[in-house]
Amino acid sequence: METSKSETSLSRVGLGMVAVAIVTAGLWWWMRPPAPLSENGYDLTIALYRVCNQRSDEGLQRIEQLLDESRSTGEASDPSHGIVAAIVAQAKAGDWESAARASRRALEDQVKR
Repeated sequence: METSKSETSLSRVGLGMVAVAIVTAGLWWWMRPPAPLSENGYDLTIALYRVCNQRSDEGLQRIEQLLDESRSTGEASDPSHGIVAAIVAQAKAGDWESAARASRRALEDQVKR
């Protein structure tokens, strides 16, 4: 079956749009502002990184418990909690590798260059 020139050019335009979207998403990802972590959030993130690398369900439960405790002590306004909670959710969903990478990125974001 023969394809027409218009079908071929439409598929090329579609592929071009997908390529532009991927490049744009990549630039946004690399240029995003660093996530600020409090001292407690930093400590939790270090522990979470280790737990994700070990794929430890018990460790993940302990991180959740520590996160809940710090929220109940009045530190609920700490923006670190949202960052740590999002990473915990990734790990709970079984995406240990992505959670480990997200933990690592959050820790690297704390380095002042």
